[in-house]
Amino acid sequence: MKKRTSFGFAILLLIGAVGAASAQTMSFADAIDQLAAACRTDLQKFCRGVELGGGKLKACLDANQARVSPRCQQTRLQVYASISRRIAAQRSMGEVCSADFARLCGVSPVDGNLVTCLLSVSPASISPGCNQAFTDSGWRTERAQQ
Repeated sequence: MKKRTSFGFAILLLIGAVGAASAQTMSFADAIDQLAAACRTDLQKFCRGVELGGGKLKACLDANQARVSPRCQQTRLQVYASISRRIAAQRSMGEVCSADFARLCGVSPVDGNLVTCLLSVSPASISPGCNQAFTDSGWRTERAQQ
């Protein structure tokens, strides 16, 4: 019985890991909305008057992480992880997708219109690493919504 439970747990972890790997990152606007909703009271209590830009609000929440509500703490960590993944994907697109750009678009990462090119081809024709970076960058969904 114990082996079966362990096996089932391992499958759930694997499914969760695969799901997390293909999930989209959240937009900066969604991140702000989620933090505002989950941390409203904490922001008023600990960060009143702190400017939004330049990482000052993040620094305030980080400095008060032991005092903020559990809901705010959990949302804060989820938002930071998603935004970090988005920024990393945007920075790495040129390197991760260079072969795809050359093969599918006939251009290099220094040329323009790379996002437009990747949007014009089937996701199945894009390499798995580039596809994941493109999804994580947020550019696929943001351009599709415009």
